[in-house]
Amino acid sequence: MMTGQPDSLTAMTARGLVVEISQILNESLEIQKKLLKIETKTGEIRQAKLIKDLGISPNTLKVWNEQGLTPINRGGSLFYLLEDLHKFTY
Repeated sequence: MMTGQPDSLTAMTARGLVVEISQILNESLEIQKKLLKIETKTGEIRQAKLIKDLGISPNTLKVWNEQGLTPINRGGSLFYLLEDLHKFTY
């Protein structure tokens, strides 16, 4: 029997999706805020400093690399362009 009201499972699923999307957007916003505070003369940031300044784990950065964020390898050190980070996390 259809009452025109969503069943409780549908409503719970919808609420769960809204909460999950909200969390993802909030995390992205927090990362953007932290990125805006980073100042460099070259527009790049060393990998270790990026992990520290953003408060992310090396594993998170590895996942980002797998999703298309590309580091620059210079003399055995990895750097990221701030512009690429802004685009990736937006």
